[in-house]
Amino acid sequence: MSNRSRCGTLLPVAAAVVAAAIIFAPQPALAQTPFVPYFGKNQIRYTHFRWYTYTTDHFEIYYYPEIEQHLERAAGYAESAYQHVSSELKHDLAFKIPLIIFKTSSEFQQENVIPGAAQEGVGAFAEPERNRMVMPLDDPPDLLYRLIVHELTHIFEFDIIPTSLIRRSEPLWINEGLSDYMTGIWQPLDLMTVRDAAVADIVPKMSELQGYGNFGNPRLIYNLGHAVFEFIESRWGKEGLRQYLFALRKSVIGGGDDAYEEAFKLTAEEFDQQFERYLKDRFKPFRDKERPADYGRNLAPNPEKTPFNQAVSAEPSPSGDLIAVASGNRKDGELDIILVSAKDGSVIRNLTNGFDQDKGFEYITSPGGRFITVPWLSWSPSGDRLAYFVRAEKTRTLIVQNVLSREIEQRIEMKTVDDPESPDFSPDGKKIVFAGLQGAVGDLFIVDLESQEVTNITKDNFADSGPTWSPDGGLIVYVARVSGNEKLFKIDPTNGTKTQITFGTHDDATAQFVDADTIVFPSTATDPNQPIDPDVSRNGNIYNIWTLSLKNGELRQYTDAVAGNFSPIVLHQAGNRSQIGFVSYYKSDYELHVLERKDPIITAASADFGSPGPIIDFQAPLTHQLIAANKRKKGAFEKLFLDGRPPVNVGVTSGGDVFGGSAVTFSDVLGDKQFNLYAQSISQYRTLSFSFVNLSRRFNYAVQAYSQTLFFYGQMQNVFYDPGYINQIDRSLAQATSTVQGGSIFGIYPFNRYRRIELSGGVLQYKQSFNDPGLEDYSTNYQEQQFGRKLFQNGYFMPLAATFVEETTVFREFGPLAGRTMRLSYEAAPGFGSFMSRQTLDADVRHYTRLGTTGLLALRARGFRSWGDSPDFVYFGGNSELRGYEYLQFLGSRPAVAHADLGFPVVGAMLAFCAAACPLILHTPYCAFPDEEDDAARSLAS
Repeated sequence: MSNRSRCGTLLPVAAAVVAAAIIFAPQPALAQTPFVPYFGKNQIRYTHFRWYTYTTDHFEIYYYPEIEQHLERAAGYAESAYQHVSSELKHDLAFKIPLIIFKTSSEFQQENVIPGAAQEGVGAFAEPERNRMVMPLDDPPDLLYRLIVHELTHIFEFDIIPTSLIRRSEPLWINEGLSDYMTGIWQPLDLMTVRDAAVADIVPKMSELQGYGNFGNPRLIYNLGHAVFEFIESRWGKEGLRQYLFALRKSVIGGGDDAYEEAFKLTAEEFDQQFERYLKDRFKPFRDKERPADYGRNLAPNPEKTPFNQAVSAEPSPSGDLIAVASGNRKDGELDIILVSAKDGSVIRNLTNGFDQDKGFEYITSPGGRFITVPWLSWSPSGDRLAYFVRAEKTRTLIVQNVLSREIEQRIEMKTVDDPESPDFSPDGKKIVFAGLQGAVGDLFIVDLESQEVTNITKDNFADSGPTWSPDGGLIVYVARVSGNEKLFKIDPTNGTKTQITFGTHDDATAQFVDADTIVFPSTATDPNQPIDPDVSRNGNIYNIWTLSLKNGELRQYTDAVAGNFSPIVLHQAGNRSQIGFVSYYKSDYELHVLERKDPIITAASADFGSPGPIIDFQAPLTHQLIAANKRKKGAFEKLFLDGRPPVNVGVTSGGDVFGGSAVTFSDVLGDKQFNLYAQSISQYRTLSFSFVNLSRRFNYAVQAYSQTLFFYGQMQNVFYDPGYINQIDRSLAQATSTVQGGSIFGIYPFNRYRRIELSGGVLQYKQSFNDPGLEDYSTNYQEQQFGRKLFQNGYFMPLAATFVEETTVFREFGPLAGRTMRLSYEAAPGFGSFMSRQTLDADVRHYTRLGTTGLLALRARGFRSWGDSPDFVYFGGNSELRGYEYLQFLGSRPAVAHADLGFPVVGAMLAFCAAACPLILHTPYCAFPDEEDDAARSLAS
């Protein structure tokens, strides 16, 4: 998986999920919560992809016509990556790898290979069941090649250490570290995290490290793993690395000794000690570099006094008194934009307080892999508005918010630009320049706030990002990735003239104007006039703060951090003075500091790093020429795969009955079409179901046929028989069966992330009765006397239903915290011939109000009404349905219930959520059958 700054694997999802979707109707596709009885949010297929396949020596590439222009390049990168990984590991694969490519991340997020895996920020993933690689093509060419190398390494890992055979889990740092190691490079932000860990003495014992550890930066685990494999290579060579992998295979599959003992003749503890010593020696030249404390007070929000944690992006107000900061909100579990004082860092206001969905969007977006090297926010020149991007449905939307009233004044949906980021107001406040993608290539765009017209102003093949207007509006300075490095350019927005202004083989990031002639920016440059030891040089690729004079090309370095400084801002003050602020990384935290500019550490000329020259396009080691005969349209049901190993359940019940069952799912390589077979048997009672599910378009549908026979114990006295017979009717005598046979169709159309319509229809036959004929006759008479009808259903139905579902509930570890869950359903079964008729209305509405941080007031109303020849009915009571009453105490065709619960965490550290005095405000049930409307309630409890 990769989240633009993170790559990794996705482990198998149990195929047994299908079992829950059979018999009556499939569950809404891709529900986004594990909690029941909630209805789930929607994952929407906004785009109808027309899939084609292209075959190379080692890959089966799946693409659609809109990205065919990139196919040749992608095929060349993939084959080059295969040759690299195969030669490094001395291992070949016996199969062609399915490589599924999307144009951009917004389309990648619609994948069905593993629904929900491609979350915001995830750049790619590989999965082990079918060895598929799934990714967008919107990275710059050299980074896209390395992304393919990373994910392909996972496929080799899956083949060397099959996940279906492992007896104990393989640490995440091994999977991800090896994949990063195989790319052969360190990105500055990645090297920063390892250097910081080594110098700050926070390197964990790698042999004991599981998951992401307790670090605030999840990327650190990937990078430490990368460093481990470099350590292994430096000590035992590449052969030692391969020996470790195969020793690990024996260890996790079973039958092998400890992998460290077998590969290196070291105990795990000795390995950890030697790795820690290696890191400390490697980064020893940097131990005396500047810490954030050297820059003065930290202006990031204090996590001990506020719910906010760290400062990942900052933007000063025009007056310099306030700073808008993007910061994590522990209380809400979301990213927020807050205003802090430029003087002491105190939090003045949360501009995005509450949950994002209440403001009409899903979340505030981040700039992908560039992360903290480009801005996220922009103040208007008047100082009363702030611009940023959010995710709303498929596309991102530009938000212009009033910082005084918190009102959102403008929402501009970016329908023609993918993944827009880094907005910057023009000096007159009428336009905003931003970076985005068109045709999977990064460009700069200007949107007119009045007309909302969007114009592409760069239109080149480079990855352009991080634009900044000059004070007079005559220039825009931005970053472009050329010849494998990020360099600064300037462009005249009126005529499109571009000029490169920084040079060299290091990386530069987004600039800000200190004044009309000077920019400040982060750079990984070092003194060009001083020789540097190669080992020191490869570990010194860290961002620091520099300035550049646009008049004479003079460069000045002002910080020399132990970890990294980036995202510079300019705080303007009275008397035409200014200070430079920036985000600083240390001990896995992002802090915000202000620097008093004094004497620079280094002064150099721009020409010392180089001069304008030819731009060298990235070339993968192998080139590929498309072969027309290898392209073809993908068949609708082509290459169906068995989804994982079918679970086999066999056992014996407490009553001595043998039970067993299994679920088998076949799906196509894209996950768009699925065939499901489910079988189960308890004693002589059997269930069999077959279904077909199509998720390839926005409208999802399923067709299914089933036969289900279950047994139960009809020992509900006062329901099925007189309570006086309780001692005479034991479990054996009260055994009953319920058989449902038939078929149905089911369709879902999502209006948005939170609301959908569900349509269904089918033909069903019900057979319900006691196994004992005498008890069946008695119970039938008793039910008709008590309720005016039989409760057991027997006959044919043709139900047609429409259901509106809304799910805006916000969940935490303990359950719901805020939002609303609603399901409104109408079902009609027309009566003709031998078919019985009925109509049913069912409404279930729940509303959650947060009290404090994790307290909860939950309100619920449930109403059910069924009428016709054979009206339906429901049981309820007990558990979460109606606490304070007996389980299934109430029964009726016209029930209604309303109640309120107050909940609060009793033991916060255990994340235990306890409901206190559940029936606090209202807890009133009402039940009736059609001929008993005068009865206020009927309790069927014994």
